[in-house]
Amino acid sequence: MNNEAILVNQYLKAAQHARETPLPDDIAFELFAAQCVLREFDLSDEEIELGRIGGGMDGGIDGLYVFLDGVLLNEDSGLFADDYKASNVRKNAELDVWIIQAKQESSFTETAFDKLQSSLGRLFDLAKTDEQLEILYSKELISRVRLFTDAWLKLGIRKPLITMHVDYVTKGDCSAAGKAVEHKRSELETFLESQVSGAASIARLVGAAELYQLSSTEPEYDLQLRVAHYVPKGTAYSGLVRLNDYYDFLSDDRGRLRTNLFDSNVRDYQGEVMVNRAIQSTLESYADEDFWWFNNGVTILCSSVSISGDSTFTLTGVQIVNGMQTSHEVHTAVSKSRLEDERWQNRSVSVRIIQALDEEVRDKIIRATNSQTKVHDASLHATEKIHRQIEAHFKAHGWFYDRRKNFYKNTGKAADRIISIPALGQAIMAMGLSRPNDARARPTTLLNNAKDYGSLFNERTDLDVYLWLASVQRRVDTLMLTAAERFVRANLRFHVSCFIATRHHGAAIYNPKQLAKLAADPLNFDLDYVSKVTEQLQDLAESVGKGNDWTLDRVAKSKPFVEVTIAAALEVVSE
Repeated sequence: MNNEAILVNQYLKAAQHARETPLPDDIAFELFAAQCVLREFDLSDEEIELGRIGGGMDGGIDGLYVFLDGVLLNEDSGLFADDYKASNVRKNAELDVWIIQAKQESSFTETAFDKLQSSLGRLFDLAKTDEQLEILYSKELISRVRLFTDAWLKLGIRKPLITMHVDYVTKGDCSAAGKAVEHKRSELETFLESQVSGAASIARLVGAAELYQLSSTEPEYDLQLRVAHYVPKGTAYSGLVRLNDYYDFLSDDRGRLRTNLFDSNVRDYQGEVMVNRAIQSTLESYADEDFWWFNNGVTILCSSVSISGDSTFTLTGVQIVNGMQTSHEVHTAVSKSRLEDERWQNRSVSVRIIQALDEEVRDKIIRATNSQTKVHDASLHATEKIHRQIEAHFKAHGWFYDRRKNFYKNTGKAADRIISIPALGQAIMAMGLSRPNDARARPTTLLNNAKDYGSLFNERTDLDVYLWLASVQRRVDTLMLTAAERFVRANLRFHVSCFIATRHHGAAIYNPKQLAKLAADPLNFDLDYVSKVTEQLQDLAESVGKGNDWTLDRVAKSKPFVEVTIAAALEVVSE
């Protein structure tokens, strides 16, 4: 075993040791592999877990992730809504699908590529129905594949730039892989490009050396920005940055947009909306007017600033908190014609650089710079007092509330002690509002509705309740890794927690404040109990499904199943 393999094993061992309940070794390696190869996207642990396949009938695929312009797509992404218009997405948007096979082996085999080619040939065949695919593949894998094929179909008119990425990950040595493996790797690339017309394909071997390098790489938040003209005021600066210099600031070594710079931004990239079309029009113009005359500019927060004699700013802890739409459009426009076009040298964007260490001050700046245009107030949730209070309360009890995405992950805290805002929202929705169907159906959008948001996060709710809800859901999720297969777990995890909370409360729960007394003490339950609850709910789900001709995922998103779940929990109480 080479040094890199030993170091990778040590990393995995340390991560497992930090958990209260270690993961099965194969799952731990699959998650680690996905975190490494998708490092540039700075995904949370929960986002990584959503894309993991594993289990039987997986077609040799252990993870599948789809990105649109660097943003992870999931089943509740707006793109898949019936009324969503393809014109909302810019022409030639980047549509990337990442397929990962991760095996705890010390070598690479050509049969792995054979299995992938066979599976992907069927899975990416648009003529195949779900029913036909279910003969060979799990429903979970098919649902992940549909994220790509549905996006492909919906965006076809916008001519997306599709790239298929296949990463075959082991603890082996890539340089020791034989000619047969290399031939199969190249053959898979050619095959995928024939399957998905116009797409590019990149198949890679990722061994111990690559894993170690990727796991040691942190997102780059310390960057340099050349500011042509600026005015200082204390620890803040206002200036103009040439568009080609701003492009360099936004781009990684491969010319891709550094999406991690927008972790603190309150909105995602909005695509072909009216504002962005206006930005595009201004950028495309060959008139003499400067770009910054017609654009509100960009606000950058950082923890420290140093300035060299040529007006190059070295910024530590960089976050672009306002100007995501502008940044995306500038990056796209300059990347199309950077070498031959002088517009990017002669035109500028207005930039404000603010050094701010205090978190409350940073939050105020984020809110202020995003309140001048229409943004739903729920989008600013991370900056609000209630979330700072939850973060402090969790930390005092050895838990970590990820109010700032991946902040605690990047500081090395144990993964099973980190709770994101969306994850806590789902736990509250499932147990505190008895709506596990909505927690399952809308994992990333339930915070965007003002009524839902007000019910989920309220300063009148005891902070102990939030911690209790987070710990119960995390305990359920951990035990269900053993108690149920992946597809069942994904669909029933919130119904299991709803059942348990209802059972122990002794009545239906419609407000998190009802849990104040129950939250005073930890709720202890074991694998046997969770297994029995899961089995009971599976039987109930099958009954509801047969009565309505629904599949399990449809049942899990339905109100009738919530009603029978709560009724079953209360029947247990009455016995």
